[in-house]
Amino acid sequence: MNFNFSRYLFIAIILQLVFAELLTFNGFQPNIMLLFVILSSIPMESTSRATIIGFFIGFFSDLVLFNGFYLGLSSLIFSVCAYFASQVSFNFAYRNFDLYWLSLVLLGTALYSFFRYDFFFLNDVLFFMKNWFFISLYTSFVGFLITRIFGVKQSVLQDA
Repeated sequence: MNFNFSRYLFIAIILQLVFAELLTFNGFQPNIMLLFVILSSIPMESTSRATIIGFFIGFFSDLVLFNGFYLGLSSLIFSVCAYFASQVSFNFAYRNFDLYWLSLVLLGTALYSFFRYDFFFLNDVLFFMKNWFFISLYTSFVGFLITRIFGVKQSVLQDA
């Protein structure tokens, strides 16, 4: 297995802390941990293992990295995204790698935004859509940089 899970987890935690503190743009910050869960679950053949890992990383994120106000939200979202990402490995097409993880990022940020900004969804749908769009865009942009800089794409493709 070429994908070094613990090394990339450590890098994801450091990047999440850096982006949360230094690179928040207009109140929006990318969800690096969601990217990590999605990219690390794609080569996993066991969907139950991927879902459990997504749950525990989400629980860790809620307790340590995020404010803990929505305890369990990241666990739910990371579990769902890890499950779908592990399903991708069964029908994996190498040329569609970016399409797969981008679709899962959109799904994960949509679920996260829906539960986190439910007040806006019920009262001002356009404001909710703006929040979801910018969080998704920022997370996707950072995801493209991470997959290219750290060579994650090659590691995931070799293991899938």
